[in-house]
Amino acid sequence: MRVAAAIVAFIALAALPVIALGHAELVSSDPPAGGTLTTTRGFLTATFDDELTPDSSSLVVQDAGGAQVATGNVSPGDAHVLIAELPALPEGEYTVRWTAVSADDAAVERGSYTFGVLVSIMPPPNDGEPVTDSKDPIIAVGLAAIAMIAIVAFIFFRRRR
Repeated sequence: MRVAAAIVAFIALAALPVIALGHAELVSSDPPAGGTLTTTRGFLTATFDDELTPDSSSLVVQDAGGAQVATGNVSPGDAHVLIAELPALPEGEYTVRWTAVSADDAAVERGSYTFGVLVSIMPPPNDGEPVTDSKDPIIAVGLAAIAMIAIVAFIFFRRRR
């Protein structure tokens, strides 16, 4: 009985640090996902909810054919922002692909979004939020921990009868 309780406690405690880890999530961008620009001389910014690692975080802007038209890194003035200088871009659709590495735990998130120049494009299907490619391992680990706790509890209570 005490062994089963110790196992359940150990599994629950082992899962807590994993659940507490944070990942840098994209919270806004300029131009916004699905937005349209009428002029492109200036800067593209992508703002995250966590500080980013300057050496590992970056973004790439590609045209509809996949050619790279701009690149960016962490802003020198704000470690939450990726920034890229945009050249004069012809009319069309562009994709921003970003990699954000959290400064606190080195968790890697990747994602992309599109914007248009002088053309209107369809916004992403999730209410204007950028589409991310990451699969959050925290959810999987948390669900696995809950499943293991349930199995141990089931075995424990079954043997008690």
